[in-house]
Amino acid sequence: MTASFSSSTSSGTHSASVISIFLAILIIATAETTPENYVPDAIVVDPSSSKEPKYEPAARGGFRWRDLGVSFEPCQMDTSTMRRKYTSDAATTATADGDECDEVCLDDSLWLLYPTSGFVEDGSLCGIIGPSGSGKTTFLSALGGTMRKNSGIYLTGSAWYEEAIVNKSSVNLDATNYENDFASGDGDSKTASTTINARGKKYRRYHLSQQGGDIAMLSQHDNFFGMLTPRESIEFAAFLEIQKRSFERNDGGYNGGANHKEVAHNILASLGLLGVADRRIGDRTKLDGGDEGNSRVHIKWDDLRFWPGSRRRRPFSNSKCNSGVRTGSAVSKVTDGVMTRKGGGLSGGERRRLSVAMELITEPKIFLADEPTTGLDSAQAEKVVALIAKLAKDRQVPSICTLHQPKTSIWNLLDTFILLAPGGKMCYAGDRSGATEYFKNIGYECPPETNPAEYFIDLVSIDTEDPVKAAADTERIDFLHHQFLDSCTATILSYDDVEMWTPPESGSASRMNKYISTNVSFSSKIRKEMTRISNTINRFASLLQRSLRQNIRNTSVNVLRFGCSAMQAVLFAAIFKSVRDDKPLTKSIADRVALLTYAVVNMSIMSLMKTLDLFARERFVVTREQMRHNYYGFEYLLAKVVSEMPLDTAYVLVHGAILKQLTGLRTSLATLMKTLSLMTVSSVSLGFAIGSLTSSVDTAMSTGVPIMVIFMILGVINPSGVNLDDPPMPIMELLKIASPIKWAIESLVVAEFRDMAFGEKERGLWGNLKDLPRMGALAMVRNGNEVLENLGLGNAKYSQLMKNLGILSCVYLSMSWLGLAFGGPKFIDIAASS
Repeated sequence: MTASFSSSTSSGTHSASVISIFLAILIIATAETTPENYVPDAIVVDPSSSKEPKYEPAARGGFRWRDLGVSFEPCQMDTSTMRRKYTSDAATTATADGDECDEVCLDDSLWLLYPTSGFVEDGSLCGIIGPSGSGKTTFLSALGGTMRKNSGIYLTGSAWYEEAIVNKSSVNLDATNYENDFASGDGDSKTASTTINARGKKYRRYHLSQQGGDIAMLSQHDNFFGMLTPRESIEFAAFLEIQKRSFERNDGGYNGGANHKEVAHNILASLGLLGVADRRIGDRTKLDGGDEGNSRVHIKWDDLRFWPGSRRRRPFSNSKCNSGVRTGSAVSKVTDGVMTRKGGGLSGGERRRLSVAMELITEPKIFLADEPTTGLDSAQAEKVVALIAKLAKDRQVPSICTLHQPKTSIWNLLDTFILLAPGGKMCYAGDRSGATEYFKNIGYECPPETNPAEYFIDLVSIDTEDPVKAAADTERIDFLHHQFLDSCTATILSYDDVEMWTPPESGSASRMNKYISTNVSFSSKIRKEMTRISNTINRFASLLQRSLRQNIRNTSVNVLRFGCSAMQAVLFAAIFKSVRDDKPLTKSIADRVALLTYAVVNMSIMSLMKTLDLFARERFVVTREQMRHNYYGFEYLLAKVVSEMPLDTAYVLVHGAILKQLTGLRTSLATLMKTLSLMTVSSVSLGFAIGSLTSSVDTAMSTGVPIMVIFMILGVINPSGVNLDDPPMPIMELLKIASPIKWAIESLVVAEFRDMAFGEKERGLWGNLKDLPRMGALAMVRNGNEVLENLGLGNAKYSQLMKNLGILSCVYLSMSWLGLAFGGPKFIDIAASS
């Protein structure tokens, strides 16, 4: 495959000048018949000669970027102006437009990535190589439009996708074509315009976005729901994508009418994942290497083929091995020629392939991968890159990936590559096969039997430990950067021939929507609204099913929580012995309040900590799905809350039943369960709110624990009584209102003491005075209502307190929704002019 990469310069040689004059005459001669905006054919560098460019017709589409740069300060500079950094010593340099460019824009410390321009052809694999700190990930993020707005950096330039229009005699931009474009998925997500180049070839330009599913972005880290299987994960993603596209196109299917299970099966088969399709993915961050919630490893001595001194027969010597193979962690079974395994988490290579599969659900126009070989051995790394290369050719999409240190076999898989030096300086971009000849011609010949990738990376590396070597390395990199700018002459990157393209504000998408909106009948609108409601219900059901699977399958955590709930209930009953099952005593007042307080605090903290950990881990997957508009944040949150209820209710039932059985609590088991269950919902909602407003698990934990401690301190009731004449500060009162622990404790205390009659006889004045140092004002009370008066709850009603707790839960859910809707990452739009 051929891909053209170059940066615009003005050659100083005589031959280049002649060619430039010839091209200018040609453009002027054809000005009357050439559209205003066109895509000319590329002129690429001949590897055998750094001075003689040659024509190469752009017969196919691909992904193109122009003047794409990343800087710490806003600085408008193109690659032509950047080249003058090496040819002019003046403090200021005139730009192509006649404006003055301050020399600060030429300072290396200003740029993370110097402005570059290039093109990757459909079906080709381009690798980005360079030492650490050269801007590989920054460049890929700029291409994919994932540079965050709050990162403090600025983007210049633009990027778009060009699709060649084949077998069309004319380009008609009437409303009918807009409607057809919309039906084929070329509407809202890919704002388009059609252009004709100098040779009369038609191209359609699209602004791609991850939100529309146009860009597949494979990150360095794999993020999944660990309790699901690959089949379930892909089926879920396919279901959401099919539903979204069917609604947008107003038809009944996607990908030829195939349902989501067929789509998932085909993707699993194409990526070689059928053998592990029904294994749980696992969590690679766990110490057990990803076997979270899966079958434990069972090893039998008979399973060992060779054991020193053992005369046991080999386990695979009988006929049974034809149907099953026992491994260290699971049993493998051959079905329809595919070896399937159950139990154990996925390996690193399998997880990488699954990440690729998740990105292919959207049928992207371009595939980007940020160091896809991270954490893999050399064999697995080669398989992953080979898979990406195969997908690029089979699906005819341009693929770009960053590679840290590619070995020779991986290097040979690349069609083209980009060499970046520290500071984001592009030192080469073009065909892999012509790279060694190019560097040989400028004085840097790759030694024989040396991996060219390693040699090129060493060529642009800087030895920071030795100042003398560092200066020499920097001088060499500047020379390579300068030579590359001088040697690359391409009309496709000439700023006099191709103007910067941005999506039209009132172009095809807006006119298409106008056409559709004015030609839709009332019955069609009703039918569409009914479809929208049905889709919402289906999405919620799918999200609920995924959340239930994630929670219920986490066996080890669930068993541990059940055990902790039971043990803590037994411990509390043993500590507060005065809470007997016969008639209540005055001296048990403080113990009853403390027992109820401990029960509430225990269940609240357990619910919050579990939610913070789980929600923060799921946040990466949820953010990716929301970026593609697969569902609304409120649907996800509601499904999460509902899915948490069964297990949380079970924990509450175990804890409350044991407390009720071993103590003399007066409140009923139903009241105890109802209060603790609603309190866990409130704690879960608080966890969602904190998780949605933080960026990582560590940040969520660091924020959630202090908040819960504050709520616990302010929510606990002082058993000695409350002084109503000394109200707390307004900030303290506000924090108390926001504490779910406060409302839960007060609800249980009111339910416990309301209309309580003490079983002991009249103690007299001496008995009351004797208990005064220990019980305070509560030593003088005569019934439960007086206890509530001393605690400041004389007029409190259980139903109103529970209502307040429910309202607080809704407030936290609303905060969670706002956090997901507006607290997610915001990206710089590379389609807009800087």
